[in-house]
Amino acid sequence: MFWVHEAVDRLHVVLLRRLVPPVFRHGIDSPPLHAHLQAVQLTLPALTATRHYTVVARTLVGDIGAGFQVGWGAQPDLPVLVYHHGIAEMPYDKSFRGIFRGALTTSAHLVAVRAPFHRTWLDLLPGLAHMRHFLAMCAVAVQLGEAVRLALLARGARGSLVLGTSLGGFLALLHHLMLGTADGYVPLLAGPDLAHVMLGTHYRHFLAPQALAHATALQELLDLRQDFQASDTRRVLPLLARYDLDMLYAHHAACYAANSVPVMTIERGHITGSLAFATLRAHVLACLRALLHTTV
Repeated sequence: MFWVHEAVDRLHVVLLRRLVPPVFRHGIDSPPLHAHLQAVQLTLPALTATRHYTVVARTLVGDIGAGFQVGWGAQPDLPVLVYHHGIAEMPYDKSFRGIFRGALTTSAHLVAVRAPFHRTWLDLLPGLAHMRHFLAMCAVAVQLGEAVRLALLARGARGSLVLGTSLGGFLALLHHLMLGTADGYVPLLAGPDLAHVMLGTHYRHFLAPQALAHATALQELLDLRQDFQASDTRRVLPLLARYDLDMLYAHHAACYAANSVPVMTIERGHITGSLAFATLRAHVLACLRALLHTTV
């Protein structure tokens, strides 16, 4: 039945291409990710019983808005789970609400980060028009997640994981590589080479001609394999889907295998895998036990 999973990925791309203008049509010249991360300045609002929050971050491309929500655990000293959503996920917490149910809602403080440009579909278009805006989006999401993580630890939380699905999984790995402050990282349906997704899969057809003409520059900005291989990967517990046509299994499994990182493999595609909430939840729970030694 592998063809079902692959067919869903293909159909999803066909539908998206009707909605999304050429990606990076205004250019791909940009400072690297670490420069974007260092440039982010933001101030968190006071955390209260309110669930949803918004922030404005100062970045290399100007001020841009983002947001987050907090689901408080049953007691202050529980761990923090910071979750990053996928690209173009609307509403941004769709997968978050699917995965974080049952025991997870009471055994941890749950944070869902809303990346910039993810309020509406129209809001997303500027974020994909230029590489600088795309990298600023990634940088703000990572730094916002880190700020909330630190705020919850300051209030008594113990231990933390950063995780995400698809692009969100790449952002979890970016946090691992650039900050490395969490106790563990759980990239779901993602690897450290985002350039391969854009250049080596059907997402290549989304790129503007000028972006394709500068494939080497794009790869230098979005391929983090060398950084990953040079990092301490013992706290990284990924999950990949065997029939994924977006994050090709063979390529990303090889990225992890080069560092002897064990990979949880599911017999799904990218979309069907991202909707396998019970399976993703089970992996997150297993990671909580393995990395934070909880008894969930």
